[in-house]
Amino acid sequence: LEQYNSESKKPMDLVMFVFAVEHVSRIARVLAMPSGNMLLVGVGGSGRQSLTRLASFAADYSLKQVELSKNYTTTEWREDLKFVISSAGTGEKPFVFLFSDTQVKYESFIEDLNSMLNTGQVPNLFAFDERCTIIEDTRDLLKKNNIQIKDMSESDLWDEFLVRTRANLHIVLAFSPIGSAFRERLRKYPSLINCCTIDWFYSWPADALVAVAQKFLANVNIEEQAKKQVVQTCQFIHTNVRELSDAYKIQEKRINYVTPTSYLELIRSFQSCLGNIRSNLQKQQDRYEVGACESFFFFTY
Repeated sequence: LEQYNSESKKPMDLVMFVFAVEHVSRIARVLAMPSGNMLLVGVGGSGRQSLTRLASFAADYSLKQVELSKNYTTTEWREDLKFVISSAGTGEKPFVFLFSDTQVKYESFIEDLNSMLNTGQVPNLFAFDERCTIIEDTRDLLKKNNIQIKDMSESDLWDEFLVRTRANLHIVLAFSPIGSAFRERLRKYPSLINCCTIDWFYSWPADALVAVAQKFLANVNIEEQAKKQVVQTCQFIHTNVRELSDAYKIQEKRINYVTPTSYLELIRSFQSCLGNIRSNLQKQQDRYEVGACESFFFFTY
């Protein structure tokens, strides 16, 4: 993690408690297998994407994630898929394609991913000239690896490219189980289950909550004994809200989602409130010690 943060333009401020280390181990183990794809199921903020980036970096794999914008259409999506597939099939090292359900701008995105998981390609994705370029790149790659290509036709080279793509391309899907969209997509696109190893990201355990609070409150200037009490209080509040949400679901048949993101917001709210109160107290103290220039007007009638 330290090496990733020192080399990456977007460092990750992660707390590597046991819960996170276990998920990194699972992701790394699947990525190490040829055609190893994963379906990470959990609510937003549970660490699915961050841990995938960390596992990919540890394995020295290239990673690609689409960047949505207002003008992002199926044309840009197809260009991204071309880059991913060609990089995996003709590149020097395996390639990880990380995709989240929040990036599903069009349902056709899932259909293309379903095809990639099943066959390693998307029908009619490459134009004729692009296909010729890939075949030449594949021929050069095989020559570099001292593989006999004398009797290989263009069709054989294309098949070899598809085999390499399926082996080197690792698709990691970060989906949330909330709502009906997740169930409908699994029913419509069976490769999301059949061709993926599923890893469930459950609620953070108590020791993870404590570790996260200790990490983000480490720089807060309060006494150590008071800091320990604040850490335990944050963990207590989040755990109790989670338990009350379960009871609320049973009694009222309504769901209140308590995510790791809400826990981080709780800690940030404490830091913000503490900073505001200290700032106000400091102003009052300065006003008392130094004095303030005030003008008093007396009116006599």
